[in-house]
Amino acid sequence: MPDVDRTINVEVFKASLDSFPESAQKGYLEQFLIPGNDGYIISRFGPRSGRMHYGTDIKMYKGDTVVATQSGVIARANWGYGFGRLVVIQHRNNIQTYYAHLTTFLKKKGDKVEKGEPIGLAGSTGRARGPHLHFEMRENGQPFDPELVFDFKEETIRDDAFDMQSLMALHKRLKPKGYSTNVAVPEYYKVRSGDSLWGISRKFKTSINDLCRLNNISENSVLQIGQPLRMY
Repeated sequence: MPDVDRTINVEVFKASLDSFPESAQKGYLEQFLIPGNDGYIISRFGPRSGRMHYGTDIKMYKGDTVVATQSGVIARANWGYGFGRLVVIQHRNNIQTYYAHLTTFLKKKGDKVEKGEPIGLAGSTGRARGPHLHFEMRENGQPFDPELVFDFKEETIRDDAFDMQSLMALHKRLKPKGYSTNVAVPEYYKVRSGDSLWGISRKFKTSINDLCRLNNISENSVLQIGQPLRMY
């Protein structure tokens, strides 16, 4: 994995983050802006081609302005293998947002940015098939599906995200119910004929590692028809 995945030291940016109003902490997730121009998704979070895709790809055109979805401090503005030109913003509550495949940087590391402020121009640098924005949301370094927060089709914040400050808490609330176009996730799933760990992980947008950890199995374990798998 590229070095941009290393955990960001929040303490470095704490003084700048504390300068934002206290009101910015209340109902924090509902205050984020929808990333991209019109919310048209070309690739979702989850397993893709046998590996995890840790963000949401949103269609944009080369030169389109990319803005900060929430106020914060630029933690990185550099090249990342696969990401191309990448901006990472450190926000309150140990949340970071990633903006990848940019063609131009408009900010540098250490800059304080307000919500809605331009941070770069869209492009297709790095590993990208055409211009788009690869957008990620992380909390304490752990990636979460942006569609937990955003209803991209309606270009709104999900009702479940209102009054929420933690991505992990929102994930726990929505995981059992399903969200966006996802299939609702059962607490236990019974293995069917033809199932594989990869297929199950893709269907329910979870990782093979999580399935193995929850069920004390390995990636090479043979699944039995009718076998119950714990999903969360």
